[in-house]
Amino acid sequence: MNKYFKAFSISLVLISSNYLPTVNAASSTEMLITVAETNPVLLERLNSIALNNPELLNQLLKMANSKPDQLERLLNIAETDPEAFTQLIIISDAEKAQEEQVTMFGIDDEGGIIRP
Repeated sequence: MNKYFKAFSISLVLISSNYLPTVNAASSTEMLITVAETNPVLLERLNSIALNNPELLNQLLKMANSKPDQLERLLNIAETDPEAFTQLIIISDAEKAQEEQVTMFGIDDEGGIIRP
């Protein structure tokens, strides 16, 4: 039974990994394996989202920063308060856009601009 459960969990991880963000795919896969080993209920919830709303799963994985506990908290917010979750998405996207802009244009160190 334990071998069956482990095989089932790994198959769910592989199915879910199709929806991983490309930027952090390796760390997201590691996080999903950790979830499969430690929290099968969360894994089932994520698998359900992967099958029904892959865009939401992608957003959750991207925002979780490869932290299983943060992933579960975000999923709870998404399920209980979709409006608050939408606001978190907007804030997260704005923050990432600002980080990209700093990387693209360099950093002013008061003596000139450091280009990446």
